[in-house]
Amino acid sequence: MSARIGIFGGTFDPIHVGHLIIAEQVMVELRLDHVVFVPGGIPPHKEASSVRASALDRLAMVEVAVKSNERFSVDRIEVDAGRAMHTVETVPLLKRRSPEDEWFFITGADEVSNLLTWRDPDLLLEEIVMVAATRPGFDLAKLQHLEDSLQNFDRIFPVECSRVDISATSIRRRLLQGKSVRYLVPEEVYGIIEERGLYVGESKRKDERSLKEETL
Repeated sequence: MSARIGIFGGTFDPIHVGHLIIAEQVMVELRLDHVVFVPGGIPPHKEASSVRASALDRLAMVEVAVKSNERFSVDRIEVDAGRAMHTVETVPLLKRRSPEDEWFFITGADEVSNLLTWRDPDLLLEEIVMVAATRPGFDLAKLQHLEDSLQNFDRIFPVECSRVDISATSIRRRLLQGKSVRYLVPEEVYGIIEERGLYVGESKRKDERSLKEETL
């Protein structure tokens, strides 16, 4: 029997509860059997300097974030690639493992509105249904400009999710300011951030190294 599989790709720098809420709500709304999280190793649409945690740190955070949900899993295909991978490359490789299944790609509606900047968007839409996770009140007209440019526009499917005003950028900013991000990220993710000193800023890391050297 075939399954309905969602792919949730992203930088996850870091993964936070908003990501998990979207994955859960899309899974229920579209009756997906499983959601696979695919953290990007070297995200192709971002400057390397804008990605703050290493690929392995981000992978570790995603793994602990999803482990309590038996219908969530993590695939490290893009991390292990060692190069930037575009979604249109990743999706066929994942589908090859179970070609009988029906596949969906989950991302935010704002990202979908920029789909024309992605590599081979029509080819990608031939491979999967694109799920545009929207927030309440999102103006779907923001996606209409894609209709004239994409042959497979009808394979974009909006799903309204709960409004959660959390972003990875705001989490990193709070950490740089020395503010708590507890409960904005899963507890296990918070533990990794604390243990590995992620996102705290170079000056703080230098201070910590100096203190450690003084105590040796």
